[in-house]
Amino acid sequence: GGTVDKPKPSVLYTMRLVASMALWCPLTGIPAILALLFAPIFGLSNVQTFTWRCSVCFFRIILWSAGCSYTVVGLENLDANKAYFFCSNHESHFDVPLIFSTLPFWLISIAKKSLLYVPVFGWAVAAGGTVWVDRKNTTKAMSSMSSAEKSLRARPRSVIVFPEGTRSRDGNLQPFKKGGLVLAIQTGQPVVPVCVHGTINVVEKGGRWVTPQKLTVCYGKPIPTDKMTFDDRDELVAKLEAAIIELKKKAPKYSGRNSKVEPFWRCFLPTPPPSITNAWGRAPP
Repeated sequence: GGTVDKPKPSVLYTMRLVASMALWCPLTGIPAILALLFAPIFGLSNVQTFTWRCSVCFFRIILWSAGCSYTVVGLENLDANKAYFFCSNHESHFDVPLIFSTLPFWLISIAKKSLLYVPVFGWAVAAGGTVWVDRKNTTKAMSSMSSAEKSLRARPRSVIVFPEGTRSRDGNLQPFKKGGLVLAIQTGQPVVPVCVHGTINVVEKGGRWVTPQKLTVCYGKPIPTDKMTFDDRDELVAKLEAAIIELKKKAPKYSGRNSKVEPFWRCFLPTPPPSITNAWGRAPP
């Protein structure tokens, strides 16, 4: 009933977000970086899962401080004991916090090399075992992909990829780049289509104020790659694009199912909850 008031840009939430980032980036980032020193004692996998947990705390705090609630759809499609390539549309800087906050999987990302030079944040991202891609240098990009393949085969973990490469200006899907998907074929890990919805409106293009939003993230059914070869890459791209387009149609229907912002204290819980069924903001299928 009645019209719903559109959320307005908020100076208060913007200040809260900036203050949270200034405080919590070092508080979660420095332990994540220093943890690497303990790799010889605890093992690299344990140290990097700790780094991932630090990053999830940070990203949840980001969503909390921006006043963004979220609804999660499709977790029942995933097996908590497997590793996946999560491939998502890319609308805003808030996509990564939303995906990291909602997935109960040890995640690493494929990121552009320039991020490495952001003090503390970039170093913490590196400590988590990120695959760096040098967009300007194809040879270097290929060699980083082949070392990523070896690493993922030795220690399987889930990877987050934005096949569009850059953020969409208008929310429409851009052509997909194949690099990350070829890596999925090489490792034989299933590819999960992901759709983020509402993140594009948190900070309007060219704007500087945060607008609290009800965000939605949908996880589709995994696409198997274990029988695929390099020659099947175009087919995989086509399947993935079709699946994400379907999720983009479905996402608005779930928007606002959970309108409660995850409380601050929950940002520090075992990340994310070990049971997919009691995850915050989960919409039943």
